[in-house]
Amino acid sequence: FDKAKAKGIVPMPKADETSRDTHGRHAVLLSGYSNSSKAFIVRNSWGKGWGDKGYCYVPYDYMGNKKLCNIAWTIKKLAVDEMGEDVWVDEDDINYLDDDDEEDDDDDEDADIENIEEDEDEEEDEDEDEKEEDEDEKEEEE
Repeated sequence: FDKAKAKGIVPMPKADETSRDTHGRHAVLLSGYSNSSKAFIVRNSWGKGWGDKGYCYVPYDYMGNKKLCNIAWTIKKLAVDEMGEDVWVDEDDINYLDDDDEEDDDDDEDADIENIEEDEDEEEDEDEDEKEEDEDEKEEEE
């Protein structure tokens, strides 16, 4: 994972790199996969400044190796029944493990940006919370 700091590409370690002196003090969440890359898309807890905006791409073989990935948890039940299949991306034509520097580009020209309108009830709740905070601050000043 140390080698993925700049671009998020986690390579398979060489035989002499299979252990680390200290733990990296991080947690990861497997959030997707790419058969094109033969890699999992993983969110790292080190923040957006690490890897590819906080994400990295880990080869299937890495995650399947008990010496490299020795603990895993599975979410079996959620508080919601549906996960929004209407927003799933079914295309798998990007090779996330491709380390071609010539195509390094930070623009977002191809990004789909959605405007999400908040529910009116949520906005009212937020307004009430702000009013309560203001009142609490005034009481503390007096």
